[in-house]
Amino acid sequence: MKESLLDRLAARMGCTYLSDLHWLDRIQKAKLASVVWHIEPEDATLFEWNDALLYLAGDPPAETAGAAREKLLDYLSDR
Repeated sequence: MKESLLDRLAARMGCTYLSDLHWLDRIQKAKLASVVWHIEPEDATLFEWNDALLYLAGDPPAETAGAAREKLLDYLSDR
């Protein structure tokens, strides 16, 4: 079974639990933004990108994986 995008992000950040992603400080969010930056939109489904966007940023779904990725990067980078 393929690991979900959120599970991959949590693993890359060294989180014990997925919910630990909610408690990242500014520096850790910048590191997570770098991780996301290196993931191409087509490397995850639109559902997975929107799931990550909702879970981390509380934002509504985007229409494309690329748009969801950009919105997630905006949130993580405080852009």
